[in-house]
Amino acid sequence: MAVNIETILKKELEEIIFQSLLKKYQDQSDEKLRTIATMLSWIIYGASIDWKRNSNRSREDYLEYASLSIRQFLSME
Repeated sequence: MAVNIETILKKELEEIIFQSLLKKYQDQSDEKLRTIATMLSWIIYGASIDWKRNSNRSREDYLEYASLSIRQFLSME
């Protein structure tokens, strides 16, 4: 049962992100946007699992911390 719920949640999240990307980036290919939506949905889902299992932070604090960590990592040379 948990696997089915996980699959449904990831697919729904992916579709929401994909539709948002389609609206914002109309000049990009559907394939590119679908790939990005898939990656982002898995990142968000994975972070939510990590937060639930391993963090004592509030949702808001965890999201802010994770976002800052990603930005810092991506800006490293």
